[in-house]
Parts: sequence; structure tokens; C-alpha cells
Amino acid sequence: MIVAAAEQVMLARIAVPGSGASIERLSTAGVCAEARGYLRRDGSEGPIPKATMWKHFKTVEALAAAVVENITAENRPVPEPIAELAARGGRSEDTARGSVDAERLEARFSARHFDIGGLRERFAEAAAREDRPDMVFWSAELAERYLQRHRRGDRHPATTASEWARRGMSLVDPRSRLDCMMGIRCTRAAAEAEAVLSRSAEYEPTGLSRVRSIKETEAAFADALGWVLHRELARFHADHARALCEEDAEREMRSLRAIADALGAMCAADADVSGEPGDTLRAGELAYIIAGLCRVETAYATHPTHRGTYAAIFADRMTEMRTELLACFAVTARERHRHEDNIRALLRLDAFARRLDGIDPAAEPGEIATAVEDYEHASIDLLRTTEYGTIRDILVARYLTAKARSLTHRDAESRRSPDHTPDRPAGSLVHPQPAVLIQGAIQFYNHAATAGSSRGSTGVLRALAAAGSAELRRANPVRRKADGECAPADSEIDTIAQTINDLVLITVSRRNRFTDNEIEHLLAMVDPMYYYITSGRN
Repeated sequence: MIVAAAEQVMLARIAVPGSGASIERLSTAGVCAEARGYLRRDGSEGPIPKATMWKHFKTVEALAAAVVENITAENRPVPEPIAELAARGGRSEDTARGSVDAERLEARFSARHFDIGGLRERFAEAAAREDRPDMVFWSAELAERYLQRHRRGDRHPATTASEWARRGMSLVDPRSRLDCMMGIRCTRAAAEAEAVLSRSAEYEPTGLSRVRSIKETEAAFADALGWVLHRELARFHADHARALCEEDAEREMRSLRAIADALGAMCAADADVSGEPGDTLRAGELAYIIAGLCRVETAYATHPTHRGTYAAIFADRMTEMRTELLACFAVTARERHRHEDNIRALLRLDAFARRLDGIDPAAEPGEIATAVEDYEHASIDLLRTTEYGTIRDILVARYLTAKARSLTHRDAESRRSPDHTPDRPAGSLVHPQPAVLIQGAIQFYNHAATAGSSRGSTGVLRALAAAGSAELRRANPVRRKADGECAPADSEIDTIAQTINDLVLITVSRRNRFTDNEIEHLLAMVDPMYYYITSGRN
């Protein structure tokens, strides 16, 4: 707790520099006086007692060195003023924590610049001198680096990452805060590696069982650190993995309800949580939970077997829970805006699908066209949601089907109009063919029906996707190429490229320069398009 409080004081001084308040003039007495949130033995909060500080740290340089180790263990960038303060102490032997090994700290600072061979050498050197904390650190680095090498179809990087991460976990001393912090890095890497390996149906039961065990270990590390938020998230992942492993739909739903309630409470403005820099909510993890709620609602809310359980667990709270969780993005760390924009896109797609549920296509064909026209963010949302798997594929298929029906209806209305001009479709420079959109919807349904886990809500969604694909194929049999409705697959990319080239020519031929609002609007479309292309279609 002393080190965490000292970090807050140092960061505050860096953020508001001034005479008499700069970090260069900081002393241990100053840290004691300025510290906030330090818990004494009697449970009260207040400044750090000077005797307690002196017992652990004789100099402010030794304290800064401990802060540096703390930050490094959490894989966060070390602010340069804090690093300089730590280096100012040199190799003093007077501190209770022992000498500051400058070479070892320098190696850790440079870890991101080492290749895998260099990381292995560092681990071997740490093992040779039996430096267990360093072995944990380099194990975490190796696990994360191997995960970055993962490519679809190649299991070796994920397998090796899992081995290094579990090696690091086995070396953690739960009595050491630094070890627990680095152990959490190992557990995260191990769980991610097992999730990758679990994409194989044969390995999935083993992978889920390991994820459960890994996350239980992570919860224990977080508990030792006093990281309440992190502990609840780890417990959720452990319980969710158990639900999938045991194919227990009720446990799956209850795990999501529990973490949604917990996060809503802990992210509230008056919430009493640890507030330590390492105990933060990651935007990607929050988006995963919201997507999970969307997935279980689509899978279970109307399912003949599970709808009663769903109603008992969620009642009418689903919309409210989503709203509360979206507000939690305000307290997340890195990559907040990308994940928040992506999950909001998924929720808009889901809302569009639920609007379609209330429309009878045979009785109200014009209502579908109106719904499609009202959905202004459709093109961006289709691109932003690539990472959400089966639920996203189904929602995209439903949108494409609705768009095809809308175009068919509008074309029929236009042909009945006395002002109809066949060669000049209104409203767009590009006129997609309904038959092509239907075939695209079938492809998304087919992908949803065959990809992803066969367990839990995803397994239910796979069955729904298979039924949706079969229904579309019956209603829209594939026409022959001679009909001219569907272009050959080999020419599709050429057609797309030519269309983009034509749009570019039209864009640059405008008489007026883009306004700020127009630039912002175009960037909002181009950014998700780039992400979509580079991340793969599905």
C-alpha cells in the first residue's frame, strides 16, 4: 500500500509541476504527508506514519525504485521523472529492500525491444542466478510475445504461450505483491492462449477447464493485492468457463447477470473500490461482457427450453444493464473509444433486428423499407462489429435480408410510378442487387452455423443460423449465371475496386472543399473500413 500511495503522489507532482512541488524536491516526509487513501492497521485512512515509511524505505530514491518495479510488473510505461528519481539513488545498500539492480531494471525497461531469442536468454540468466521474480517477469513477456505471433491455423505459438505463462504462474510467491502483479500478466496470457486453442472442438473441454483453473488462480492473486474489481472479473471468467464446460445455460446466464450488476455498482460515481492503478477495467473486457448479454438474449429469451430461466434471471433489466455497462466505459483504460464505438454498433444492429421482429413482411412490406431507411449507421456498423463472432454474423445476415426486401419493394413501387426511369436508380450512385444481398446473407448464416463453439448460447445461435440459412435458400433458390443477377466470384473484387475508383473520381471532382463536418463524417466511415479489411471479413 505504501508503494501504491507513493505512486499516486509522484504522478500528481508530475501532472502539476511547480516551484516547491516538483518531483525532484520530493522527500519521504512529503510522501507521508501527501498520501491519500493509506489504510492503517486499525482500519482508518490518513497520511502514512513516518515510522512505518522509515521501516521500509530509508530514502525517497529507494521508494521510487519500488514504484518503478511496481509499474513494470503491471506492464505499464514508467514515467521518466520517476525513473530518474529511482536512478538517482544508485546502488545504495542501505535500504531494507536490498540494492537496486540497475542492470536488471534496465533490461526490464527494454523488454519490448528484445526478440524472442533475447527474451529466452534473459529467462535463462534469471534461472541461472535463481532470481525467481525475474523468471516470472520474463515468462510473462515470452507468453505475451508468442501470443502476438498467433495466426489462424497455427497452434504452435498459442501452445508455447500457454506453456510459458503457466511456468510463470508456478513461480509466483503469493506473499509478494510484485509477484502477484506479474502473475496476473501470466494468467491473462495463459487464458488467452487457451481460448485460442479451444477453437478446436476436440480441445475445447480441456481448454475451458484450464481457463476456469487459471482464472481462479488470477482471482486469488487479485485478492492478495486487494484488487476488488479485478477479482470479480476473474471470478466471472472462471464461472463462465465452468458453465460452458458443463453446458449449463442457467450458470452461463447467472454469471453474466452477476458481473453486470457488480460492474454497474463498482463503476458508479460513489463506489468504494481500491483505486489502485493496476485495478482498472479494460475496455475490451467490458465490450466482451456486453456482447455476451446480447448473445444470451438472442439465444435464450425466446428459446422453448430456456426462456423461463432467462425471464427469472434477467426479468426486464436487460436494457437497463446494458445502459449501466455502457457508462462504465468512462473509467476504462486504453482503447476505450474503439471498443465503445464497436459495441454500440453491435447494439444498434441488435435493436434493428428487434424492430424487424415486430414486422410481418407479407402484410407490411413497406415497413421493412422504412426500418432500413431509418437505420442511418448501417454501413459503419456492419464494418465495426467484425470481432463479435456468431451473434454479429446473424445480425448482419438479418440486415442484408431486410435490405434486399427493401430494394425489391422500392423497385416495385418505382416501376408503378409514372416518372419511372429504369437506368437511373434514385438515392445512390451504386445500386446493389437484391439477389446478391440474399446470397451474402446466406453466406453469413452459413458461417455462423459452422464457426465458433457448439456450447452454451453460441451453440444455440449456431442452430438458429442454420435454420435461417435453410429458410432463405428455400425462399430464394440460387439462379443461374445466365440470369445476370449474380456476378461470378472471380470478378467480384474487380467490380468492387472499379466502383471505389469511380467514387474517388466523383469525390475529387467536387467544386467545393470538404467542410469540417464532412471530413469527420468521411473519417468515421473510412476508419472502420480499414479495420474491417485488415482484420478479415469475419
